[in-house]
Amino acid sequence: MKKVIALVLSLVMVLGLLAGCGNKQSDSDKKKDEKDYSNVKIGVMLSGSANDGGWSQMAADAAKAASKDYPGSTVNYSESISATDFESTMRGYADAGYTIIVSHGAEFLDAAKLVSKEYPNITFICTSAQSGQEPNLTGIDFATYQLGFLNGAACAMATKTKKIGAVGSNEIDSIIAWCNGVIAGAKYIDPECEVFPVYTGSYDDALKAKQAVDALQQKGVDIVTQNADACGVGAVQECDALGLMNVGAVSDQTTIGESCFISVIQDAQLGITVAIEQAVEGTLKPGFVSMGASVGVITLTGYAGKYADVLSKEQKATLQDLWQKSYDGVDLSTLVG
Repeated sequence: MKKVIALVLSLVMVLGLLAGCGNKQSDSDKKKDEKDYSNVKIGVMLSGSANDGGWSQMAADAAKAASKDYPGSTVNYSESISATDFESTMRGYADAGYTIIVSHGAEFLDAAKLVSKEYPNITFICTSAQSGQEPNLTGIDFATYQLGFLNGAACAMATKTKKIGAVGSNEIDSIIAWCNGVIAGAKYIDPECEVFPVYTGSYDDALKAKQAVDALQQKGVDIVTQNADACGVGAVQECDALGLMNVGAVSDQTTIGESCFISVIQDAQLGITVAIEQAVEGTLKPGFVSMGASVGVITLTGYAGKYADVLSKEQKATLQDLWQKSYDGVDLSTLVG
C-alpha cells in the first residue's frame, strides 16, 4: 500500500482551483458555482507527457478545465505512466477516494477492465477504447476511424506516386482502427492507392518516427500521415527534411512543419470534458460510447505550409463534403465497397 501511494504521489500533479473572472456568467456556470462539488474527486491518467502538444496534453488540459468547472472538487493527473504501473496507479487513485478515474488511451483498457471490477462504486472512463464494461466502465472512442478516413482521403488526393505512409505509435486497437480508416479513405478517393502502415512502438521517441519515414520514402511514398503523439512530431520533421508532403492528425500539426498542409483534429479535450460532465451529473452510461464530428470532436484545420495549394478547389470541396457527411451521421465505412 505504501508503494502504491508513493507511486501516485510521485506521478500526480495537483492542480490549484482557479476562480473565474468577468461579470457575466451563463446560467449553467451560475448553477455550478452554487453547487458544492467537494465530494467530486477526478483523477486523469496519461501514458505520455502532459506537454506533448497533442494527445496527452489535451487530457491534461481537460483536467485543468475540470478544476475550474467544478468548484470545490479535487482534480489531479498523472503523466508518463509506464504499462507496468497502470493497475497500481488506478488502485492508488481509487484507494485515495477518487470518484471518477479517466485513463487516456486504449493502452489502459485491460487494466481498467480489471481494476474497475474491484471498485464498483467508482466511475472509470477509458478513452480511445473500442469497448466498455458493466457496471462502471465507459469506453469512449473519439471517432478514430473517421479521423483516419479523412487523413487517408486527403493523402490520396495529394499523392503523385499513389503510395501513402501511415505512421502509428503502438499496434493497439485504436491505432489499428485509425490505420484501417486511412486505408479506406485513400481507397475511396483512388482504389489504386497503396497505404503502408508502420508502428513505431513509441509515443514519445521522435527519432523512431523519422526512421519510419525514411523507410517509407524508400518504398516510393511521397506523403505521410501520423498518429503517434509526441513521436509523430518526428514524422512531420522528416517530411520537411526529405521534401515529402504531410497530413496531420489529432492536433494541429501544420504548426510543426511546412510539409503539413492540413490536419484533421481529434479534440480529445472536448470529448473528455463532456464525459466528465456526464459522470459528475450521473448520466454517463457504462459500455461503449462514440463521439465524433457531430459533437465537434473531429474538425478540419485550414490549409497551410508549402503545399497549401496542392489540392484543387474541387478536391478541397470533396474533403469538406466527407467531413460534412461524418457530421451528419453518415458511417464513412459504408462509402467503401
